[in-house]
Amino acid sequence: MKKVKKFLTSALCCTALSCTALLAACGVTVVEDPNAYTFTNKENPKAEADSDMTIDGIFDEARWSSVRWLTGVDRINSKQYAEIEFTTSYGEKGVYFALRVEETGTNIWVNHNRMSYLNSCIEMYMGPATDGYNTYRIFEFDFQADGKYESRLNYNDWKPANTTYDKMPIIASQPLGGEVNTHECYGYTVEAFFPWSFLEFADYDVETQEERDALVLGIIPVHIFSFNYDGKNLNEDRYWSDWTTGYIFSQWLTPSSYFKFGNNGLIGYDYNVTCGGKGKGTVKDSKGLGCLLPGYSAEFTVTPVNAAKITRLTVNGEDYMGKLSSSGGSYTFTIPAPSNDVLIEVDFG
Repeated sequence: MKKVKKFLTSALCCTALSCTALLAACGVTVVEDPNAYTFTNKENPKAEADSDMTIDGIFDEARWSSVRWLTGVDRINSKQYAEIEFTTSYGEKGVYFALRVEETGTNIWVNHNRMSYLNSCIEMYMGPATDGYNTYRIFEFDFQADGKYESRLNYNDWKPANTTYDKMPIIASQPLGGEVNTHECYGYTVEAFFPWSFLEFADYDVETQEERDALVLGIIPVHIFSFNYDGKNLNEDRYWSDWTTGYIFSQWLTPSSYFKFGNNGLIGYDYNVTCGGKGKGTVKDSKGLGCLLPGYSAEFTVTPVNAAKITRLTVNGEDYMGKLSSSGGSYTFTIPAPSNDVLIEVDFG
């Protein structure tokens, strides 16, 4: 029986080959179906960003060089720390976010089989800066190092904040040093776009252009160090850090106490230092923010070099010599909460 089956199979194959050769010899033309099946699944609709913006995690757009950045250092200890930069900008289509994280002594790990707050990320808490404690409009938005995100909103008990595809944020990232989840990777950048319609969905007052221009966001960019790829222990496998408490007196779930951000990034005042005289010395902001914050006093440290003396110190023209306090070879002075830019002039003799 097996031999019969093999014979029939061979015969059929030979017949098929003979028919093919015969058709070719007769010059038969094969006509393609003019209504061939060409359907492909459509991609989900996406929000449209402003024409000057490409959301790719690269800060090559002009707006990022014209806004004020929040810069700070998040330290676990002397060997494990992160340098963090964060800012915002408003456009016709929505709000843009940019952040950069560069870690020392740790690596960047992202595993989507565990909760986002175990991964390397900036866990942004954000709400209108006019809102007080436990406002229903506060977001927990996790910008993960690989460009994925988790969006949770207080109004629905911190469950995912999702609306239609065309209103949802667009996020992109770039790794630093090597790919995420390799020992070469030491940081990441993230660029994000929140359409105005997404903020309207969260009940922000942004329906009119006037409301959008006036919007001030309270933001705390909490930072998470992730120590490995697989771990799920919140106390051992990651380090959750509200590093901003070293710079401001923020209160939990209270956007009115957070850093203030607007169309031009971090809201603050510039300070400029000019040094004169025959001697030399330095003047530094004790917190190292690079700007002065509304509502906060600022302490400066003046350090003469090579036994120089401070012979003059003014702040916006006001004599501050009587406000200097000695501190181990250096001197400090405090500027009360400013309401405009500050000019510091120091002479060393």
